[in-house]
Amino acid sequence: MRLIIDGPRSPQANMAIDEAILEAGPDTLRIYTWSPSGLSLGRATPASAVNLGGAERLGVTPVRRPTGGAALYHDELGEVTYSIVISNGDLLSLSVEESAARIAEAVALAARILGAADARVGGFQGPGGEALCYLNPGASDVVVLGRKVSGSAQLRRRGRILQQGTLLLRFDPLKWSRLIPTRTPPGELGRYVAGLSDLLGRPLSVEEAVEALVRGFEESLGLSLEPGTLTPREASIASRLAREKYSSREWLHAVP
Repeated sequence: MRLIIDGPRSPQANMAIDEAILEAGPDTLRIYTWSPSGLSLGRATPASAVNLGGAERLGVTPVRRPTGGAALYHDELGEVTYSIVISNGDLLSLSVEESAARIAEAVALAARILGAADARVGGFQGPGGEALCYLNPGASDVVVLGRKVSGSAQLRRRGRILQQGTLLLRFDPLKWSRLIPTRTPPGELGRYVAGLSDLLGRPLSVEEAVEALVRGFEESLGLSLEPGTLTPREASIASRLAREKYSSREWLHAVP
């Protein structure tokens, strides 16, 4: 499988590249960061669920993802994101929930490699029903000491899977709550969500997290990852999508 270590890129470019790989690329694991920080909406999340004015004041760029789930803040210094496009018949034979959880095992292994010995997939006891994605239990949650450090969402198209997911390194509940209003009081968000650096009690660099994710995907999914880059066709499609779709007000405010 092709491996692309990418970023930092703008929120629009990140979403466009993931969709371009799904559309025209080989099976790929892409690991990336964001600059500027992003506020992403799942494909069925209404824009009214987040504070777009607050995002503008904070220099955070909103974007709608091609995958599902609720809203997320992607801090340019506090998160590493992955996307995987895969045509594996075994995974495609599973339900969305089952395959998402199977892929998320790679993230749980990465967290264990980094020192979170009890990292596991599933079992998150969040409040649910919130606009903030990390508060909602899902099959592919990665949980450390009862708190979620990773979530993911999936899209299937023409016999292929695109799964986008996060590994949270740091969590600032006050900033998150300013961008994504919740019924759960800001002072209680830390009961459910945490950055891996915060839980380990030591700073984690993006480079450490990327290396652990690569190992986690190789070992958990049995992949042989070969470093590569976007093809000219993928780059052309991504450029068009970033401009015409992911930068458009119509897409941001659309709820398919």
